[in-house]
Amino acid sequence: MPALAGPTASGKTAVAIEVARRLDGEIISMDSRQAYRGFVIGTAAPSAGELAAAPHHGVGFLDPRERYGAGRFARLAARWLSEIRARGCVPILAGGTGLFLRALTHPMFEEPPLDPARRAALHARLGRLEREEIVRWAVRLDPVLAARRPPLDRQRAARAVELALLTGVPLTRWMTSAPTERPPLRTATYVLDWPAPLLRERIARRAEALIRGRAWPEEVRDLLARGLDGSRAFDALGYADVAALVRGEAGVDETVDRVSRATWRYARRQRTWFRHQVPEDAVVLDSLDGSTTPGQLARRIANDWRDSG
Repeated sequence: MPALAGPTASGKTAVAIEVARRLDGEIISMDSRQAYRGFVIGTAAPSAGELAAAPHHGVGFLDPRERYGAGRFARLAARWLSEIRARGCVPILAGGTGLFLRALTHPMFEEPPLDPARRAALHARLGRLEREEIVRWAVRLDPVLAARRPPLDRQRAARAVELALLTGVPLTRWMTSAPTERPPLRTATYVLDWPAPLLRERIARRAEALIRGRAWPEEVRDLLARGLDGSRAFDALGYADVAALVRGEAGVDETVDRVSRATWRYARRQRTWFRHQVPEDAVVLDSLDGSTTPGQLARRIANDWRDSG
């Protein structure tokens, strides 16, 4: 099936919609933050018009307090894939969370049973800790993971702590030794990659528009009013910075600069990951310079798919 990956702000959504139109397809989002309800603007989730243009799965369906990692995504994606194919449509994977793609092409281990009471108690304790403290625990309990995947985010670190404490076996050992949940998925993977200066400019323009245009601050104001600043979803890139703006703790210029810089750093990590972790036969569409339209890219992907039989 076609899979469209790449760094943030590379235009994946627009291309995926065009591919879906040409192939009578439905899109499965490979984005760990667009899944949360109410987190639309800052995560660049598909707009109402884009959702109407092509069916999407994995967007805006999850409570912000819930955990959404690669394992859960893979289980949901298996169901979505089956349902889409049963309708006679083509599933199209699209998103920038590389671990979600890898969870399908290199299936994860079958999760061991965990005692619900102990798990709830541990999550309650971890919820009171800062990210740095959780990372310190993860490094001590699973140093191999910390060395392999720096830097650990809050969710990944909490997962490492959970598996190590509740099973007595580090996450990395589960990853390498336990049986997988399902067979690997074959994909025709395309990676959108702009020249670095142009991608950085696109990121800066998007931050400028969303923050100065007030759309993102208004979204964050609503989330704060609902008490969601302590939710898992609020760890999404830029939300804490925009919250500081809403609270009057930072100015507009400072916020735009912070969000732009943080997003660019994240995009650089994504570019590095996709260069080394995507399937070996992935096609890197690295000639994007602003003159190649989503329709042109989609035509190539759709023609490749039809030619493959």
